[in-house]
Amino acid sequence: MNSQARPTVSLIEDSVQPSKKFEPTPTRNQARALVTVQPTDKPRLATIGGELDGARLMTVEEVAERLNVTKDWVWDHSSRKAPFLPVIRIGDGTLRYRASKIEEFIDERERLSALRRKRR
Repeated sequence: MNSQARPTVSLIEDSVQPSKKFEPTPTRNQARALVTVQPTDKPRLATIGGELDGARLMTVEEVAERLNVTKDWVWDHSSRKAPFLPVIRIGDGTLRYRASKIEEFIDERERLSALRRKRR
């Protein structure tokens, strides 16, 4: 049996707080586990190692799954049909999408839908 005490993390309401078993100076991995969670009315992108997950590049398949559409719809709206998806062309027909831009696209479509409903 290992005689070294392992660090633990306990969840207390809206934040993650170290338990009394933590050493005074946590290691880098332990420090990454200490994340403050703030309640919001909108979902937020997770952070990994201090970088926004929104900077992550998504594939056509991931975007199709996120938008609940077909891969063909994603391809069409990446170049030919409105509404246009914000796309990054890498070469050889490879397309990538920044996660934060896809979330902005969703927000914009939602805003435009609400405006159309108000006009009627």
